[in-house]
Amino acid sequence: MSFRKWLGQLVSSNNLDEDRKRRELILNILLIFSIVCFLVINLIRLIDAVTRPNNTGLPLIITLTILAFFIFLFWLSKHGHSKIASLLLIITYSLPMFYSFILWGADLPAALLLAVLVITLSGILLGAGAAFISTFLFITFSLTLTYLQVHNLIAVDSYWRGEKHELADAIVYAFLFIVIVGVVWLFCREIKKALSRAKQSEKDLKVERDSLEIKVEERTRQIKQMEAEKINQLYRLAEFGRLSSGIFHDLINPLTAVSLNLEQIKTDGISRITSAKSYLQQALAATRKMEDLVASIKNQISRETGLKKFWLNEEIEAALQILSYKARQAKVNLIFKSEVKINFYGDPVKFGQIITNLLANAIDASESETAPQAVIIELILSNDQITISVSDQGQGIAPENLDKIFEPFFSTKKEAGRGLGLGLASTKHIIEKDFNGVIKVKSALGQGSEFIIIFPHKNV
Repeated sequence: MSFRKWLGQLVSSNNLDEDRKRRELILNILLIFSIVCFLVINLIRLIDAVTRPNNTGLPLIITLTILAFFIFLFWLSKHGHSKIASLLLIITYSLPMFYSFILWGADLPAALLLAVLVITLSGILLGAGAAFISTFLFITFSLTLTYLQVHNLIAVDSYWRGEKHELADAIVYAFLFIVIVGVVWLFCREIKKALSRAKQSEKDLKVERDSLEIKVEERTRQIKQMEAEKINQLYRLAEFGRLSSGIFHDLINPLTAVSLNLEQIKTDGISRITSAKSYLQQALAATRKMEDLVASIKNQISRETGLKKFWLNEEIEAALQILSYKARQAKVNLIFKSEVKINFYGDPVKFGQIITNLLANAIDASESETAPQAVIIELILSNDQITISVSDQGQGIAPENLDKIFEPFFSTKKEAGRGLGLGLASTKHIIEKDFNGVIKVKSALGQGSEFIIIFPHKNV
């Protein structure tokens, strides 16, 4: 490990709070500096004690005690007691300041510089509040001491005023200036690092915020898509419930035919057993009709959707078969026009839902108690573009409602208790999302409506 790395680990702080970590780092650097200085001083005093036994300088025991005290403060700082260590360090620097003021006067330059250092250390190590308190105490002490010294209530040794300014004095002042500048430089450097980290954190936060907005937008889109799928499923089940009476009616007729033909075989004698083939063929035909109807219903209410090849004509015919009873009850003729059979790659269940929704709405709009009405569905393929139109001869849609009919839960049939307001909204969503198409409507009151679907042809 390099010396620089070792020294960095020695003065570093493990505090998670950035402000306290910065203050502890500065404190540790000052304590290391003080320890090094007194190590040098003790080495000098030890050399003096050996080479000049009669030297009257500061006793070695005192310098060793001060060194041990600084080591103790460093130990306190490294063990999580940085505030106590900071306070004791400030008091330590304050003692020679007060002593110098009392002994040599309140205007001693070195003591004044030491006061600046103490106030600076208070603000850096303990905060702005400590700086204000130490400044207030210093001002109070200085004014009081000056008053006492001016009125000769405290004796002052002013010999230094008559002495010439010497190089040693300049060195002392320079040392104090260097210490003050060093402390301020350390503080400014740590502040700069903190600002740099804050700016980087702000950038990271902005990136994270933008990323979060994208995630929220994506999640919102997914939730809306899931809700749309759930609504589609619920609407298919609701439509199945509405059409169930007609479906059961269409199932009863083939079942009756099967039962009658089988009963005829049972009651006929041996002589007429050859005619059983005819009865069986009729029964099988009725059974196939039931199978086709049940298969159509299963496709409409099944949750198992997926992309595959299918014939558009067959899905339209299946929807016509499911809605045949509803059409008969409403006295509506369902007419399918197509000059070509179109193979398509996509989701047949969703396509069937589109056709069923539009045809069911057209039947409801064309319901009549007098003359039968016609609902025409036309399938056209032109230039790789598929157009499907569903037109009726009903009452039409009011102009003020044309812009609302594709909104969820809006229905012109609610007063009759038949509309959920989800059919056209679901249809539009499926056309745009699953078929990349558009749906348009033309309508005039008293003349009927025409819904037109246009989407590209896919034949994978």
